[in-house]
Amino acid sequence: MLKKNVMIMVDSKKEQPDKEAEEMKFVTEGFYYKKDGNYFISYAESPVTGLDGTNTIMKIESDSVMLIRSGTASSLMFFKKGCKHTSGCNTENGIVELGVTARSLNVSLDDKGGQFQVEYVLEVNNRLTSLTTLNVKVF
Repeated sequence: MLKKNVMIMVDSKKEQPDKEAEEMKFVTEGFYYKKDGNYFISYAESPVTGLDGTNTIMKIESDSVMLIRSGTASSLMFFKKGCKHTSGCNTENGIVELGVTARSLNVSLDDKGGQFQVEYVLEVNNRLTSLTTLNVKVF
């Protein structure tokens, strides 16, 4: 499958303890392709997301999603239902441990497009910081 230009809709809801839920929805142009049996979505972030100057690539398998950001902001998040992915960050105040646990993951993609949804918990130093639902549609 050749890399093709597509429209991508990203819809997310982030809930944090003692705060009002934050919702964000945007549509952007990007690329969609299949390589080695896995689907990939890529797009440039914009000021709407607060990540202007950052490129996002999502590698989607039938049971997992890897989200990779590079540029002005960089991060790696791995989602697999029931699995916790941890990474450490060096900061001025020492090492911070980030943990991401996917509560649910639903993938419905084919060569024409489709969508995936992941609901995940984010922890900082083993303390719950947020519950996020991320929906991504390719059309």
